[in-house]
Amino acid sequence: MTDAFDRLKSIIQSGNYGNFLAVNSHDFPEACHQNLLNALKAVGSPNQSGMEEIAGLIRHVLRREDEDLQGGIPQSLSIPRRFPYPSERETWLRCGIDILDEKTDHFLLCARPWRPEWLDLGDRYLPEQLAFAEKPRRNYPCVPGDPFLALVARDSYRSAGQREAIRAVLTAPEKSTLVINLPTGSGKSLCAQLPALLKSQTTGVSVVVVPTTALALDQERALQPFIIHPTAYYGDESTSGQQRRNAIRQRIRQGTQRIVFTSPESLIQSLSPSLYQAADLGLLRYFVIDEAHMVEQWGEGFRPAFQEMPGLRQDLLRRTSFNTLLLTATLTESCLQTLETFFGQPGEFQVISAVQLRPEPSYWFAKCANENVRRERLLEAVHHLPRPLIIYASTREDVSRWADELQQAGFSRYGVMTGKSTPEERKQLISDWCERKIDIVVATSAFGLGVDRGDVRAVIHVCIPETIDRFYQEVGRVGRDGKAAISLTLYTDDDYKIAQHLNEKSTITIERGLQRWRSMFERKQVLSNGCYRVSIDIPPSMLPEDIDMDSQQNRAWNSRTLTLMSQAGLIAIDWENPLHRSSFTSEADYQHAYNSRIIRTLDEYHLNPDTWELKVEHIRQRRQALNYQNLSLMKEASQRPNRCFAEIFEQAYAIPARAKHTPRKSVKVSRACGGCPFCRQQKVASFSEVMPSPLPIWGSPHFALGEQLKRLFAGEKLMLVFYNYLEAKQWRTNQSQIIEWLIQQGINNIVFSDNGKESVKEVINQFRENSIFLFDNYQPIKMPAIPTLILHPPAVSIPQSYLCQSDRSSYRIILLPNDTPDPNRDDRKLIDVFNGRSFRIEVFCKEIGL
Repeated sequence: MTDAFDRLKSIIQSGNYGNFLAVNSHDFPEACHQNLLNALKAVGSPNQSGMEEIAGLIRHVLRREDEDLQGGIPQSLSIPRRFPYPSERETWLRCGIDILDEKTDHFLLCARPWRPEWLDLGDRYLPEQLAFAEKPRRNYPCVPGDPFLALVARDSYRSAGQREAIRAVLTAPEKSTLVINLPTGSGKSLCAQLPALLKSQTTGVSVVVVPTTALALDQERALQPFIIHPTAYYGDESTSGQQRRNAIRQRIRQGTQRIVFTSPESLIQSLSPSLYQAADLGLLRYFVIDEAHMVEQWGEGFRPAFQEMPGLRQDLLRRTSFNTLLLTATLTESCLQTLETFFGQPGEFQVISAVQLRPEPSYWFAKCANENVRRERLLEAVHHLPRPLIIYASTREDVSRWADELQQAGFSRYGVMTGKSTPEERKQLISDWCERKIDIVVATSAFGLGVDRGDVRAVIHVCIPETIDRFYQEVGRVGRDGKAAISLTLYTDDDYKIAQHLNEKSTITIERGLQRWRSMFERKQVLSNGCYRVSIDIPPSMLPEDIDMDSQQNRAWNSRTLTLMSQAGLIAIDWENPLHRSSFTSEADYQHAYNSRIIRTLDEYHLNPDTWELKVEHIRQRRQALNYQNLSLMKEASQRPNRCFAEIFEQAYAIPARAKHTPRKSVKVSRACGGCPFCRQQKVASFSEVMPSPLPIWGSPHFALGEQLKRLFAGEKLMLVFYNYLEAKQWRTNQSQIIEWLIQQGINNIVFSDNGKESVKEVINQFRENSIFLFDNYQPIKMPAIPTLILHPPAVSIPQSYLCQSDRSSYRIILLPNDTPDPNRDDRKLIDVFNGRSFRIEVFCKEIGL
């Protein structure tokens, strides 16, 4: 029995609550203890818990303690039989709690495992057991770090995928675009944050576009130890909020902001003038989109600004050079095609991927005969499953209905979020959620992004998501701490019809699309640079059913039309200098100009129906086919599949290689399954394959070799420098000076063995502000093709591969002892037979002025 559990028992038996509960919940290591104490402290406040919730939280504490002890007699709690605890037996029984002893002033309780008869094999596998046990599932280890990680107080990478992604960012060619596809929890955000800090130590700014204010604030908190001023830029009309935004804009113009987190809407509106000024001064370092799969989103939460950012980026690139990073954990082939369409120019476009499926959740499905049955099962699940938990529905109406059901059942510590929630409502909900003021969220897919609460143990779908991608993303809200969690889906036959409708809702016909385009193009404004300004406020026709169309919905559909045309190659969405309110005589004129887009026509027959039939319909049908495939995979998952979920998700996220046009490597998926209907039926244990370690992706990575070192290579790519290691003291002095000089001359890769590692690291650590990559041995296929230093130890034969050269080899200098044998013949020294570029240490030092 844990000490924390003993302390909690004493607090409960005291009967104190509300302001009389003088205890800091953060003193308790278990999240379930903190949740219960927060609920007890909230009694008497507007966030007061209902008795059903108190009972559910106590069940969580008991089940967590039972699983932590791994068997034996179930733990018990003596609970006062008075407010705020339930005094009726039925309340405890509904929550899966047995009453061992009943007195007039208390109950003695223990929790029984949940064995729902309506879940297939639920009595054998105990659906909630592993989630209460919080069994670690994530299997990828940390890997040794590079020196510059010290900038963010780290000495190791969270995963091999994170390491290779950061190295790819730091070696990216000018104006290139890199898609970073890493699983949740593997350190995706740092892949943008660390290079941004590294490249702005004197001046510079990187803009990171995030989908929610919560995510902007979360990333700001992560960087507060390293950047003292605010970095999250979001809408806040208070005096302090306006001052905050003004200060950020000023620092961007001065080049001292370093990094800014903002929404796509703020980016293309109030922030863009400052970014243009920074671009004109050459201060932009990175253009980053976090959760980049949102760019392809076409459903209820469609946000045109996501698909309008590429035009702004393209115009900024005409003024200066910077690299683009697109971060995601759920990259599909359709999404990749969209990103390449929007961001594939002007520089190289590549993907670095280390995809491992989520090993944390176990998947359970139950078909419900009707809504009454689903309601009963949902409430049973809420009473039994661990907190916190999320309930997902497909429509706003369903969210409202299920929230009402919770309220009627006696729950109050819940929040609601849909696509219609205001920014203030969203911010308040996320604050309450992260501060443990609520334990349940009922939401559409609008909830999730930017809510990085690691201890969410359960997600319930009371719907069939319209795509397997949406399902996987929403299940991805659980187990973010790497521990086991549960996904439960309760569905009816009618849910398939709703999913089908939502799947088709975002698809526009070419007839309607052409009608919208003609309406926009007929009212175009011709610009001097060969572009046109078109308004997205214009209705598709002057017919009664169109002319009064809701303007926000109409703008969204017009934006979809322009996006579809861009993907089909009929137009390119462009940008121009930011609009200033002061240039307009009225707010209405400014808003009209703001609701316009700059486009360039790429096909002179863009108004021809045959062109649309040939080019646009192909894109539309391809998107529709991918949507249907995504829906069919979701249906398969819910209907007793004859294969493991890992195979289903692999089909969704594996991307084939491409040989035509711009070559593209395949995206492979490392399988994992925390338990699914097929595996349970086949008695297959949960498993998780090793996360893949990606290889370098750039054919011509960026590096800058110093002129002095380039002169010493004299047109060669390989140079050997021989030293006498017996003169140990002199060699250590020379070694340190040579390493420093080589780093200053553009050496980035450094290879050295354990022998003498500490002395080498001591020198290298002086260059933490440089992009230095460390390796234990020379493996060119696994290393960026950039200038490399190899420190070869004494008394060890040198591999022949160290001396090989090819057209793709980068500059390579090897420091090695005089008596290193020829790798081809042990009876002679390499120094005597090597006919390439080489120096003795004394001559080399003179050449470089040491």
